[in-house]
Amino acid sequence: MTSSAPSSFVTVRGRNFFLNLKPWHVCGTNLWYGANLGRPSNPLGRARLLRELDRLAKLGINNLRVLGASEACSVPKTLKPAITLRPGEYNEDMLVGLDFLIREAGRRDMKLVVFLNNYWDWSGGMPQYLSWATGLPAVGLGELSWIEWNRLQSSYYTNESAQDMFRGYLSMILRRTNSLTGVEYRNDPTIMAWELANEPRPGGGEQGDDAVIAAFLGWIESISSFIREIDPRHLVTTGSEGSKGSLESIELFRRAHAIPTIDYAVFHLWPKNWGWFKVDRHQETLPESLSNAEAYFREHVAVADALDKPVVLEEFGLDRDGGLSIDQPVTSRDRLYGRILGLIEESIGNGGSAAGSNFWLWGGEGRPLAAGDAAPPEDGIGAGDMLQEGQGLNTVFDCDQSTLALLAAHYAKLRQS
Repeated sequence: MTSSAPSSFVTVRGRNFFLNLKPWHVCGTNLWYGANLGRPSNPLGRARLLRELDRLAKLGINNLRVLGASEACSVPKTLKPAITLRPGEYNEDMLVGLDFLIREAGRRDMKLVVFLNNYWDWSGGMPQYLSWATGLPAVGLGELSWIEWNRLQSSYYTNESAQDMFRGYLSMILRRTNSLTGVEYRNDPTIMAWELANEPRPGGGEQGDDAVIAAFLGWIESISSFIREIDPRHLVTTGSEGSKGSLESIELFRRAHAIPTIDYAVFHLWPKNWGWFKVDRHQETLPESLSNAEAYFREHVAVADALDKPVVLEEFGLDRDGGLSIDQPVTSRDRLYGRILGLIEESIGNGGSAAGSNFWLWGGEGRPLAAGDAAPPEDGIGAGDMLQEGQGLNTVFDCDQSTLALLAAHYAKLRQS
């Protein structure tokens, strides 16, 4: 999506984002739980959300990646409450929470990237759509072998009933009128982009096949076009992890983002999840992790350079050095952040396609539960991590001063570039 007129919507021209005809860079974080905090039935959460947004604005944040869809699911430790209770039936409390998040982000000149589905089961996502379509129970990650689970997931892209349900949700959410501002979502410049899903993968196991890949690419093209038909004003992107979520194929990553209805590229970076970084050997494994991270970053930016589209690293993170407690240092994490933020600045300085980042995850004033304490936090969120993961796993808290200093300095540089 390009524009030659001043606009309060974020637009794309070549390798750059623009806002009101001026180059604009993503200084962002992930705050997936914003709507859960913002719902009217959660007054403690609402009050906290306002405090967190104020902290983030002071830090220099101008972009939040947030959850805009969740599906009620029986798989253990999935997100509750959810937005979609069953196809066509929605939780208005959660939707008003999203209204509140959008209004308050807009008041602070923040733009939102809203993901509309999930490959993983933690928010219901594609496993729940398959369950509704087939009448069978949703299958959680770990209930089957890795290859079998991915093969099952790949059937989502060609299940017509599941796609009809998903399109029904898209039609509702894109046309929703914000109950607090009176503005339809599709006309609200606070929203920067719609994201097809969180980390959509082709499925099909480790190798995949031509039919699975064709179905996956066809789904990206079809759904992005469907969104564009309803809402031509907002940007659209994929939510991809990059080659790690593309059957280890940088070419598949390129093909997904070469689709004309995809406005910009995205990728994620997880050194521990991919086996590079070992927490119990963090000093030993950090150098190789940094080297691999830089190579992964440069490979994906090179693809975006060739496509002449912006690219955002919209998830990256690392554990604390010695465990989940906030008393543990963040030396390794800061080293990773420093390397990545420096690479973004380098690309921007050289006219490259890197356009910013969203670190994972902002936990703010939340804190991990004490060992053995199973009581839920009063605001329903606490540290901010999904229930399947250790609380505080990759989380940046408001007390992590060294990390906050790195981020603030980086955002200041991006505002001046």
